[in-house]
Amino acid sequence: AKMLDACLAEKGECVNAVVALEVPDAVLTERICGRWVHKASGRSYHAKFAPPKSLGGAAPSVETMLDDETGEALMQRADDTEEALKTRLAGYHAQTVP
Repeated sequence: AKMLDACLAEKGECVNAVVALEVPDAVLTERICGRWVHKASGRSYHAKFAPPKSLGGAAPSVETMLDDETGEALMQRADDTEEALKTRLAGYHAQTVP
């Protein structure tokens, strides 16, 4: 925050407002843990909000989450798992929450 203030002061500007987005952990978990990507193309999917055709109401897994164009398996980033997110959220709540 101090660095931002210094950078803005050099330009004769300052922060006039702040927006705080408060999202329940359960919503973050649903959104983040539902993300899947096709590594080769970068196409992204979501198990609930933008599922691939292959999911067809099944539980998301490597076998059911397939790219719509190639049929190749989708992947989740290592930090998009529920275990990793719990660690990330714990750190956020302990160190960042205002």
